[in-house]
Amino acid sequence: MKTLILLCVVGAAFAQYEAGFVKILQDKRYQDGGTFGNFRDQEDGIKYFEETDAHGIRRGYWEYPSDGQVLRTEFEAGPGIGFRITNSNHHAATPVAQPQPQFQPIPAPAPTPLPARPVHNLIPAFRIPTTTPHPGPQNLFDYPGNLEFSRSSQGHRFKFTAA
Repeated sequence: MKTLILLCVVGAAFAQYEAGFVKILQDKRYQDGGTFGNFRDQEDGIKYFEETDAHGIRRGYWEYPSDGQVLRTEFEAGPGIGFRITNSNHHAATPVAQPQPQFQPIPAPAPTPLPARPVHNLIPAFRIPTTTPHPGPQNLFDYPGNLEFSRSSQGHRFKFTAA
């Protein structure tokens, strides 16, 4: 029994303490046509930025403080390139392999399609269920901030800044 109590005391002494939630100082997001981007800045020094172009290629960075030094990693990812580190002050960049010539088969002739026959689908009758919405929380933020939002025919812009 004494051993169990001693182990509980030692376990409580070495338990890690978590300070709680980290305040988000800034959060920006936008969509403009085929491009999308976001940026987040937290009070603990962590920053994240990402932007996706119309071809689906993502480029961005993340940075965080460690032992008094800010560590930053820049990356790109997407179809045909996978994920790679392009620049970093604590990791080596991902080597880029040279593309090898690939076998190109001769395409087979396309078969002649048959004429389409009409398909008649019956739409089943159903009832739309009625629901009663539940009231949500009254205060969604723990600290004051400014929220900006705008829309256009091509997308939107969103910005949150802690006050």
